[in-house]
Amino acid sequence: FSEDDLVEQTTIKLIKQLWNDENCHVNAYKDEDDATLGREHRGEVVLKKYLLPALKKINPSIPEDALEQAVSEITRDRSNSTLVKANQEIYKLLKDGFNVNIKADDGNSKTENVKFFDFENPDNNNFLCVSQFWVVGEMHTRRPDVVLFVNGIPLMLLELKASHKSLVDAYRDNIRDYKDTIPHLFWYNCGIIISNGIENKFGSLTSPFEYFNEWKKVESEEDPSETDLATIIFGIC
Repeated sequence: FSEDDLVEQTTIKLIKQLWNDENCHVNAYKDEDDATLGREHRGEVVLKKYLLPALKKINPSIPEDALEQAVSEITRDRSNSTLVKANQEIYKLLKDGFNVNIKADDGNSKTENVKFFDFENPDNNNFLCVSQFWVVGEMHTRRPDVVLFVNGIPLMLLELKASHKSLVDAYRDNIRDYKDTIPHLFWYNCGIIISNGIENKFGSLTSPFEYFNEWKKVESEEDPSETDLATIIFGIC
């Protein structure tokens, strides 16, 4: 009943099932896996290899140089901001898009909005599950268990423990530590799942442990209440 064999592999299997894609997972434990992800170094948490092609697909009428401006904006250093302020800035970009000026056919400039996600057609986005994702901070290196990316943007963090471990350990020993040591991963975060395979809870970036709660429904309020790992993954992810 080890963390990897029981909980992490089950989680990855469920995500593959949810996204209906056997190839959506990369185990990034080894050095060569950084090349697979297109990272120049382990300080990068946005995967540009997936982001720019996704932006081209979602925004076909916008020139590539304008799309690259959007990539630069969302990946720029926000370490001078508080973690919460950086997260709010990114959330607004993800929700509303980024305005760029481009030349119109008549020679004048016009404003276009670059969308980071296709909310209308989910299949138009790239979904990637990365396990053992090394991240280098200013002074420390950490390795979160599972990070879920949409169009190369790390939206969800899953911290997993063996079934005999307490979820308090996942929060106290890992989540709080990550926010201190690799805060730039959390600039993009939309939610955190902590699980030991038996207990499964969801919280936000700023939630103290007592505000992490179970997720009991998948499709509607009419569903029977369940608190298992499949319910929290299918319901949120």
